[in-house]
Amino acid sequence: MSSDVRVLLLTGQMAFEDLVQVASGFPNVDVERLPITVAAFTTPRLVLKHAPKLLDKWKPDLILVSGLARGNFSEPAEQIGIPIMKGTRYLTALPSLLRNLQQIVPELSEEYAADSIVKTMLVDELRDHMKRLEREAVFEKRNFRLRSGCPVGIDFPPRVMAEIVDVTTRSIEYSMATARFFTRWADILDVGATIDEPNPERIAEIVTEVRRFGLPISVDSLDRNEIMAGVDAGAEIVLSVDRGNLDVTDRIPEDVTLVCLPTNISAGILPPDPIERAQACSNLCNDLRTKGFDRILADPLMEAPIQPGLMESLRAYHHCRVLDADLPLLAGFANVTEFVDSDTAGMNAILACLGIELGISVFLSTEERASTYRCVSELKSAALMGFIAGHMGSPPKEIGATAYVAKSSGLDVQAVSMDDSFESVEERKIECRPDARGYFRIGIDRRRNRVLCEHRSRGGSIRRLASETANAILREILSARLVSSPSHAAYLGTELTKAEIALKSGHNYRQDEPWDIELTMDI
Repeated sequence: MSSDVRVLLLTGQMAFEDLVQVASGFPNVDVERLPITVAAFTTPRLVLKHAPKLLDKWKPDLILVSGLARGNFSEPAEQIGIPIMKGTRYLTALPSLLRNLQQIVPELSEEYAADSIVKTMLVDELRDHMKRLEREAVFEKRNFRLRSGCPVGIDFPPRVMAEIVDVTTRSIEYSMATARFFTRWADILDVGATIDEPNPERIAEIVTEVRRFGLPISVDSLDRNEIMAGVDAGAEIVLSVDRGNLDVTDRIPEDVTLVCLPTNISAGILPPDPIERAQACSNLCNDLRTKGFDRILADPLMEAPIQPGLMESLRAYHHCRVLDADLPLLAGFANVTEFVDSDTAGMNAILACLGIELGISVFLSTEERASTYRCVSELKSAALMGFIAGHMGSPPKEIGATAYVAKSSGLDVQAVSMDDSFESVEERKIECRPDARGYFRIGIDRRRNRVLCEHRSRGGSIRRLASETANAILREILSARLVSSPSHAAYLGTELTKAEIALKSGHNYRQDEPWDIELTMDI
């Protein structure tokens, strides 16, 4: 910001002290409170009324009001001869605006908030912050690097671990397709064994194959032979160690990361009390440190809501943090999303924010059910959003990162005149006639994130198309002249778009059936 430009921030009573704190980092920025409780009540008339006193006291070159202020400030700006522009709607983005003010002044508006202008710069600043964080972090007890170099710890963004479930009882092709799908968002791939069906050879085979994707690998088993098979094949995390299989650590290299449970599964022991769980985790972690392990994650066990109870699980995590402020934690958030019949995006956002508050370093998720499709990507977005909010000391709103899937932060209302000239059109059934050029079957491939479309001509030839977007397939269909009528093309556009939305949202898709969005109460 130019050293000869003085800026005056106008606000209300409630935000005054916060703005003073922000302005303290900018020598050319002053703050004045208007006789209102919140800045959103600022109006052009109010600013004009107090302008003589403000100008005499501060002599600003530019006045910024809240982006939530009502009205257009061009008229009072013209009368007092000083620009009055709207800033950001929320305090968290204001420092970025002030840092880059000289560059973005021409884009500021007397009528519209500056959030969209600042957003790109805010994201760039956050990226720089993340890089600086990795360079400057202290790698002691609270932070460590996995054997492959990936930093994990309380001072870093939570790493998202994606579990490939039941690899010992499923085909290698299925496990590899699942792993490939997860690599788009996961930081760590977790090779999950099948309980009571040990198969060390298959664990070793899958770990070896999955390592080709270049991500850190975890072996998810309590069975000693499966653990060692995974470690020998290159897994750098063992999930998990408890009192029942502790002796396996005698054979595990000290540079392997261990996840500690509060249990003794082989003896059927799971402490029901959250305080006891936290203490059991802490004790086991301390015992492992005495054996030479310094890459440790504690997992007091996240459990399903209502029964056994999510709140008790959170109490255990909180008490772990009370016992040891520097102990990295792992949370199996899949144990929540897998046991609630609801959309997962909102759940993952709340879970991630709770994880940030508790200082949890690794979030474990999976997508075993149709309702949990895209949980890994949702949790990844939410983890980043929560981490940024935590470092900014702000609620996770208007900070340059979001976790939206099906909604947006604001409604984009098109400037269309809504008068009586629009003709109302009723739904009516259209008679379908066979297309001389053939027919289509449409589906989705979730693992490869593709819409599928098969065309069969009347002569028997088959053409199969796949793409992440409906538009790409429809354009190819039209270009290849695979349809002969506008009505058939319109039908394909509708069905392909339904399939793409289902692919992205996690809904079911069935060709020619109504869109599968509903609330049910089967009582």
